[in-house]
Amino acid sequence: MLREFDRGLACLFALNLFMAFSVQLINPLFPLYLKGLGASDVEVGFAVSLSSVVATALMLPSGILMDWVGRRRMLLLSVLLGVFPPFLLVFARSWWMALPLSMVFSASFSLFVPTRMVLIADSARPGSTAILFGLINIAWPIGGIVAPILSGFIVERFGWSFCFLLAGGILAVSFIPALLIKAPKPRASGAVRRDSPLDRRYLPPLLLFLVFHLVMTTAIGCLNVILPIYLKDRFGLPYHLIGLFFTASGAMTLITQIPSGYLADRYGERRFISMVIASIPLLFALWPLLRQWWMLLLLYTFISGLWSMTWPATLSLLALLGIPSPSLGLGARITTTVRGFGKAYPLNAQYP
Repeated sequence: MLREFDRGLACLFALNLFMAFSVQLINPLFPLYLKGLGASDVEVGFAVSLSSVVATALMLPSGILMDWVGRRRMLLLSVLLGVFPPFLLVFARSWWMALPLSMVFSASFSLFVPTRMVLIADSARPGSTAILFGLINIAWPIGGIVAPILSGFIVERFGWSFCFLLAGGILAVSFIPALLIKAPKPRASGAVRRDSPLDRRYLPPLLLFLVFHLVMTTAIGCLNVILPIYLKDRFGLPYHLIGLFFTASGAMTLITQIPSGYLADRYGERRFISMVIASIPLLFALWPLLRQWWMLLLLYTFISGLWSMTWPATLSLLALLGIPSPSLGLGARITTTVRGFGKAYPLNAQYP
């Protein structure tokens, strides 16, 4: 199972870890930062949604750019694009000054995540694709376990500026593993690789993935945008306890990634996804009935765990549909961008 984890994948894992840590230092509490700059609840939603729109608009252009400049250079470009906004956020004095920086930050991760997924798909051997996705995916929850609650303590004691500087510094360090990554040769043959990403054979499965993730993540995305504000207004929780919600979500995601990849490979991706998502709507129905913040913490963590269990299976299913690498890049971009819509990732998660 671990033979695929060569030096290139180890560097990719390290890059994921740095990226995840920097993102999780900023994104979970970012709505509260905008509120502190004078933004209303509507303006907070507008700012986060606009960042997601930018990521969505970059879907096809970034896929074309990946094919043009190569996967490794695409990773370097995404790191370069993401390293400056945190440093510049230190000087923001209003929410509308922070808005373009958040859009650039979101754009950087809309370049990174699909490139990462194509690299994993090209490195996987038949029968272990979901497991390999699960192994790489655990870098995100590792960052998510430590960073959100740490950012809460940092903001309470030192202010947002220190948090942004730390996130920017971590992103600058991530250039090291990005430079060491060597992109593997795609598994598809040369004849298949010349197929267009928009070949009509591949559009039906890609559109199905789009619809699935759009429906699946709309409720979760809306919840993650309003969750920090809701916890602050409803329960008066301090920043570090609000960060605890995202830390617990990251811990649950870490626990679920490898087992869910194994179960998906063993029992079939479609069957596994259907079983996992069937209980999520019922759990959401319990949310208005809970009156204690710690009960909401448990419910939110469990929902996040179930949702994260679908990640290796859906990505593996996309990789195993016989779609060549250019189309896989488009499909990965569709699934990850829609997955991030309205959520605090990429500046919208945790996102793998």
